[in-house]
Amino acid sequence: MQDFDLVETDRLLMTTKQVRKRLDLTRPVPVDVVLDCIDVASRAPIGGNIEANRWVVVDDAKTISGLAACYREFGTDYLEAGRAQVEAGKVDATASRVVDSSIYLLEHLHEVPMIIIPIRQGRPEQSTFGQATFWGSVVPGVWSLQLALRARGIGTAWTTLHLYQENEAAELLGLPDTVTQIALLPTAYFTGDDFVPSRRRPAREVTYINRWNQPPT
Repeated sequence: MQDFDLVETDRLLMTTKQVRKRLDLTRPVPVDVVLDCIDVASRAPIGGNIEANRWVVVDDAKTISGLAACYREFGTDYLEAGRAQVEAGKVDATASRVVDSSIYLLEHLHEVPMIIIPIRQGRPEQSTFGQATFWGSVVPGVWSLQLALRARGIGTAWTTLHLYQENEAAELLGLPDTVTQIALLPTAYFTGDDFVPSRRRPAREVTYINRWNQPPT
């Protein structure tokens, strides 16, 4: 039986975005609300039903500042290179907006009220199978968390630049070397609620039936 409101379900899926500029830096995020969302996210598909995913929820200002410093260590030069591409007219308007909002987040990351670090126990293997199994058992849960938070008025952004300082971040969080940090999610209530679906190519342009390059009829 189909008892979901498809309009609202689709709206949630299509308007859960990277929130960088519209994070409310002044309003605390209750840990209990995040725990409710993690309960939802834990129902996402995981390989072998092995519950090896963990979450580090950070609301300590000193630790957030330390993680932001890890983020800036590589992110500053990386995003400045992106800004140079924008100023040279080498990227389109969409990429320009992404660079602009990413630089804003880099400059304000230390001010966010919460950071969430998704964790997977173990380290990824090098084989294609090992990689697919490892990431495929944790990424759906992170996305489910972002959806659940969005439904409660809380925005996030999937970022990974801090992983260039993975060891430093692990030391800040007291992580053993037997676990893997998946991402860094700046987390805050978002301002406004006029998120619209991103522009994407139609399904018929990106989908093949039965064989590569065989489009739907």
